[in-house]
Amino acid sequence: DKTQKRLRLPATADWKDYTLDLRKDSDLERSVFLHRLLLLDIRWGENIIVSGKGTFKEQWRLQWDPAISIQIIEKGSYGNTTEEAASKYLLEQAAKASSLPQVCGLLNRSVPAEIPKAVEALINKINNLAAASSDVVQLMEVIPGLVVITRYGSVRKTDETLLLKIVYSMISRVCIGLPAACTGIDDDAATHLFDLFYKIHDAVNLLQQPDIVEVWHKTLLAISSGKNSSPVLAGYSTRLLSDSNVITRDQLTKVFSYSMSIINPTAASAWLEGFLKGSGTLLLIDTELWNMINEWIKQVSDESFVHTLPLLRRTFANFSPAERRKLGEKAKAGGVTVIAETEYGFDEQRAANSIPVMMKLFGYKINK
Repeated sequence: DKTQKRLRLPATADWKDYTLDLRKDSDLERSVFLHRLLLLDIRWGENIIVSGKGTFKEQWRLQWDPAISIQIIEKGSYGNTTEEAASKYLLEQAAKASSLPQVCGLLNRSVPAEIPKAVEALINKINNLAAASSDVVQLMEVIPGLVVITRYGSVRKTDETLLLKIVYSMISRVCIGLPAACTGIDDDAATHLFDLFYKIHDAVNLLQQPDIVEVWHKTLLAISSGKNSSPVLAGYSTRLLSDSNVITRDQLTKVFSYSMSIINPTAASAWLEGFLKGSGTLLLIDTELWNMINEWIKQVSDESFVHTLPLLRRTFANFSPAERRKLGEKAKAGGVTVIAETEYGFDEQRAANSIPVMMKLFGYKINK
C-alpha cells in the first residue's frame, strides 16, 4: 500500500492507462513494481504490447479489483516486500519447472522485475538443463528469447556473461545436430523447423559474433547441399545463405538449377516454397530466377503439375496481394516486370516561377 501511494498508482475500479518512460527513474520504479506483482500472479496491471513505442516505453492498463487485496495478503507469506516475495515465489516455481521452455519463460518474466537472486538461480538452472538436453528443436525454441535478454534485458553484467556462454553453447549444439534433424522428417516436423529457422538466423545476426555466424552458415550449407535434407528446409537454407552473401550468384544458379531438375516435381516445388519464403519481390526483380522457374514449369508433365499445384498455390498464397498482382502482370507480359504509368499533375507556370529561385540557390546570375 505504501509503495502504491509513493508511486502514485491509485487503486480505482475504472481502468486507467499509463505510458511509462523507462529512462525516468519514477517510471522505471513503477514498471519494476508492476512486473513484480505479475510474477506473484497479482494482476492489477496488464502490460500491453504496443508497436512503435521503442524499447524504452511500456504501456500498462490498471484496474483495481477488491479481490486483489486478498491476493496480496496471501502472497505476503513469501516476504514483506514485493521484491522479496516475488523472488521467493519465483524460486519456488523454478524448482518445480523441469523443461527449458518453462525455465526460460520464468527468466524472461523475471528480468524486468529486477530480482537478481532469482535471475542468477534461473540462469544456473538453464545451464544445467541445456547441458543435459539433446533435443535440437527445444534448444532452437528457447535461444531467440535468451538472445533478446542478453541484448536488451537488464540483467547484471556477470549474469549476462554467463547467459551468453550458455547461448553460445546451445547454438553450437544446434549446429551440430540440425542437419540430421532436417533429414527424413514429415511435413509437420519440417513446418515447425521452418518457423524456427529464421528466428535462429535473426538471433545469430543479433549476437554479432563472427565465430557463431560462421558455424551457423556452415550448418546452412550442410542442409542446403544435403541429398536427404527436407526439400523445403534445403530451399530456405539456400535463401538465407544467398541473403547473407555467403554463396555467389553463380553458386546460387547451380544449386537452383540442380534442385529444380529433381525427378520428383513435388520435392522441387517444396524446395521452391522454402527458397521463396516470404518474398515475392525476389521474383519480380530477378529476371534470371523468373526464367529458371518458368523453364522448370514448362518441363513438368500435366499429371505431375496437378500434383505440385497445391504446393505452388501455398507458396504464392504467402505473398502479399500487391506482390501477387504484380507477378500476374509480369506473367501476362511474358516475364517482363510491368511498371504502372503514373500521370503527374505538372503545372508549367509554377515550375517557371521556381526557376529564378533555383538559379539563385546555385549561384547563377539572372539576366533581366
